[in-house]
Amino acid sequence: MHAPKNTLRLPIPDNACAKARELLAAGAVAPDDILEFMRGDVVCLRGTVRAFASRMVVETGNGPVHVPYRPFDGDAKARVSKAVRPPVRKNTKP
Repeated sequence: MHAPKNTLRLPIPDNACAKARELLAAGAVAPDDILEFMRGDVVCLRGTVRAFASRMVVETGNGPVHVPYRPFDGDAKARVSKAVRPPVRKNTKP
């Protein structure tokens, strides 16, 4: 028999997946606990902490899409923040 899962009801945040990762990192919930994100008295999203924490939302041309979570690469941040001169095309003289 499985141990009963705890259910935590929270107001719906801007990013439910990031909120689940935050709660998990703080040790406030177990991976198998249930999260219910509420808007007023209505449950908008429901699932395990593990399910929310393993996903992230990416905006595409067709709208938001849930994809596997990829932590931001610190090396990429360092590369992006470097000043880069835009490419310049040499003009040909007429």
